[in-house]
Amino acid sequence: MRLRPVEKLSLETRLRLVNSLPQLVPASQGMPLPSGRHWHLRLAVVRGVVGMLPSCTFNRTRVLALKACGVRIGPATMFLGLPHLQGPGSIVSRLHIGGYCGFNDGCIFDLNAPVTIGNHVSVGHEARFLTTITQEGVQNAAPITVGDGVWLGARCTIMGGVTVGAGSVIGAGVTVSADIPPNMLITGAKPVSLARWR
Repeated sequence: MRLRPVEKLSLETRLRLVNSLPQLVPASQGMPLPSGRHWHLRLAVVRGVVGMLPSCTFNRTRVLALKACGVRIGPATMFLGLPHLQGPGSIVSRLHIGGYCGFNDGCIFDLNAPVTIGNHVSVGHEARFLTTITQEGVQNAAPITVGDGVWLGARCTIMGGVTVGAGSVIGAGVTVSADIPPNMLITGAKPVSLARWR
């Protein structure tokens, strides 16, 4: 096949050639989204059976059902409502929860990348852990790490690629898109250090 000079190619042909090249993603932007099925039989059965139970009751039953699905959960962790796990492929292998944690009703885990939660973490109602990042029209996934002793307020959102330091407190409705150092109080625009009170 004989190649023509670039000047003689039409604009549409040049765009098609550029778009056919593989996209390289810098490590700072995360990893490509995993592929696989979006429907999970065991989680659907658990949601159908255990999801009918009222909130704040049968907490150990929810934990046992999630462990039966393959989620790694530490000792004495409680779920006051069944969390919503979403993502393609083997999502339960991407969720790691430490011991002595408490999760309120309506938590959402977007498990396109690993989510690791430390010990003694308290999570408020409808907190969201979103690992999918969209930059310039390209979706990537980045892991989330929550340190030991963190408090997450109701309806807060933790974005992909974020590490929340140990002992930090995130206020209700706050969206966290950058790393949080240990022992910080985040309620709005200005973070406050909790180190002098501990």
